[in-house]
Amino acid sequence: MNKLLALSTIAATILLSGCGKTTAFDFFSTDTYYEKSISNMQKASLMRDMETKALLHAVYLNNVDPAVYNGDEYFYVAVHIIEDAYDPKKHGLRNLDYNLRMEVDKSKNDIDDAAKQPEFDKDKVTPFSSKEDPSASKPALGSEKHNITHVDAIEITELDENDKLRRTMPVRNQWNHFYLVRFPANDSSQIRLIFENDRYGTAQLTFQKAK
Repeated sequence: MNKLLALSTIAATILLSGCGKTTAFDFFSTDTYYEKSISNMQKASLMRDMETKALLHAVYLNNVDPAVYNGDEYFYVAVHIIEDAYDPKKHGLRNLDYNLRMEVDKSKNDIDDAAKQPEFDKDKVTPFSSKEDPSASKPALGSEKHNITHVDAIEITELDENDKLRRTMPVRNQWNHFYLVRFPANDSSQIRLIFENDRYGTAQLTFQKAK
């Protein structure tokens, strides 16, 4: 009788233990929202003399939840700055010594504007003259770099610890400041954020738009 009771107890323990592990594994493997957040997260750090001065994590929310985040470009941002201000109006992304901007290719806007022009009429084109230099209308080599500019965020909202978005994101440690950041819509297939400081340099975060 004792042996039977002991065997039953062991079998029950193994069964419960196995179920517990399976449940925990299934919980994380099926959490699509969390997995999407991880796959659309980039990290950047600014350093000096091998010492980290600022650390930033950003999640591209348009790829995570397009039903909610669309039109403009939305990011969940967690930032930790070593030499940060204690004033809430000046810490984190409000710190005047640091900038977080989005890179924009202005040439794409030029292409869109050109597409809106009246339809090409070959009968109104002046024949090319041999006295003209055909290369004059071509952009100089490397001039495409001048089409790149950086734009500021439209809106920056700091999130408190009870905010739903903050509770569902991968980065939740207590020494960061957390934000929902909105940039203007960008037609590029890639979104680049530039995190910079005059003393510690520049870091780039690149996100691929979902097709």
